Amino acid sequence: MAQVNKCKIPQAFWRAAEQFGIRPAALLRQARLPATLHLGAQAFVTTEQYFALMQAIADLSGDPALGIRMVQAVDTAVHPPPGLAAFYARDYRDGLTRLSRFKRLCAPEHLQIVEANGDCTISAEWPFATGTEPEISVDITFATLVELGRRATGRAIVPRRLELARPGPADATHAEYFGCPIRFSMPRDLLVLDAADLDRPFPGHNPEMLEMLTPALSAALGELEAQNSVAERVKIVLRRSLASGQPRAGRPRAWPP
Repeated sequence: MAQVNKCKIPQAFWRAAEQFGIRPAALLRQARLPATLHLGAQAFVTTEQYFALMQAIADLSGDPALGIRMVQAVDTAVHPPPGLAAFYARDYRDGLTRLSRFKRLCAPEHLQIVEANGDCTISAEWPFATGTEPEISVDITFATLVELGRRATGRAIVPRRLELARPGPADATHAEYFGCPIRFSMPRDLLVLDAADLDRPFPGHNPEMLEMLTPALSAALGELEAQNSVAERVKIVLRRSLASGQPRAGRPRAWPP
């Protein structure tokens, strides 16, 4: 599926940063991003810039568990529409599926969800990444998935295990929050849930809200995919033209006309 290298940074992110004592101006300066990026209703950055922003907030805070704390601190009501749709889902499986599908409207992060042998293994892929995903970004993604299950089911969902590419050991917050074995220096970052938990219903399931949100989100996703398809076709034409020689927009005209 064609994707676009664009990440949305909602106002809720800047408010969360300030809540933990990090001013947007200092954060943007540390990340070497435009100083007025936070002033728009919604900012857009590339994957590389998003990673720089995540690394900057981690460096300025000095807190290895900041990603988890930020996820815990964010009120469900301020989640963007893709997140809200997940909370209104029928059960945990449905919520994860909706979040995985519509998350592409916010960032080119592809969640891979695989069920096998009683496990539900989740990993994230960034197709436009040219460097390693910052640890805080990994924490935010996995904590968001666990928090969805806990808040929406009303139960203390505990993963089976967490595998992280970073070296250990785990700090107290990670161990306490996830409550499962954490393996470090692994080939890739993986969150492994108990597949039986995916059948847990969401008491807040709201079909009426989903009837309003889903068509709009699906339409927006369709428009995004259509735009990406056009862009990909243009790239293919340009690559072919360059490979065959000097590209020409049309036949040269005599001058003067």
